[in-house]
Amino acid sequence: MFERATLIMPMRNEAAFLPETLASIEAQTIDRSRLRLYAIDGDSDDGSADIVRAWLAKTGIAGSVLPNPQRRIPAALNIGARAAEDGEALVRLDAHTTYGPTYVADVLAAFERFGPTTGCVGCAQVPAPAHDFERAVVGELLTHPLGLARLGVRDLRAPVEVETVYLGSWPPGLLQRLGGFDERWRANEDSELEARLRDAGYTLVMVPSTNRYHVNRGIFATIRQWGAYGFWRAQTTRRFPHELRARHAIPIVLLIGALWLLFTPWRWIDAALALAYVAAVLALHDRRLPLAVGLGCAVTFPLFQIAWTIGLIRGLFVRPPAFVPAITAAPTT
Repeated sequence: MFERATLIMPMRNEAAFLPETLASIEAQTIDRSRLRLYAIDGDSDDGSADIVRAWLAKTGIAGSVLPNPQRRIPAALNIGARAAEDGEALVRLDAHTTYGPTYVADVLAAFERFGPTTGCVGCAQVPAPAHDFERAVVGELLTHPLGLARLGVRDLRAPVEVETVYLGSWPPGLLQRLGGFDERWRANEDSELEARLRDAGYTLVMVPSTNRYHVNRGIFATIRQWGAYGFWRAQTTRRFPHELRARHAIPIVLLIGALWLLFTPWRWIDAALALAYVAAVLALHDRRLPLAVGLGCAVTFPLFQIAWTIGLIRGLFVRPPAFVPAITAAPTT
């Protein structure tokens, strides 16, 4: 079992969520003497940095607020990795997520249970209940099988090996030895790092959690975000061709096929497929949510996926830059 964990939390203007997030960190069952928190602040102007500093002073948990002038997540994570001391596991946190009381302990236990080839442990991105329609739709995207989630993610009961996780955590020194995150990746930086982990012979593990992510984007901002995800997913695939999966090609085939059918006598097939898609979205959506949210998902999910597909196609025609380590001095372990 690792003796200490460094919590790395990128943030920018998170004052609305920080009190709840910090309270959930304070409630962790792991002894606080084993924790260190670095909040990496991207020039917040809403008092976020002061909220964290006051909380650190009140709780006595070690840590500090570190500046992130680039205001980008990969740079923030590298700043936190450089600040970690020898022998400390790295646990990534988001400033708009609340954490179940055993989350950090469960992450560290998973490293011990699955052994030294475990390179990353995280959880599923499960949304907190939303109070408006747009955020409810975007939240459903995170756990719907026709959105981002794999089947069964809502009901995960035991740790399981997976291809990707939300909120990665890494054993002492590993992220540093891999050169950190690629700071030129403006999105999908997690998948790029996960590809490097697999190339180095490591596996990823997802643990059950009661963590809840507070959706902070509306529908149109999420469409733009997915366009960026698609582009950088393609860049990751071009850097690591063996990371290409059939599911990455399926949206391209479906989009081209649907456009082609529009100009043929068989255009009615598009309508039939659209109805089948709506039925599938409604059948698989979270029944605790209003039907209006399910219908909103049926309308907006194709927009998210089209944006992702267009971004993917663009990215396939752009040569990615060669990887340059952002962290060159690995701690001695």
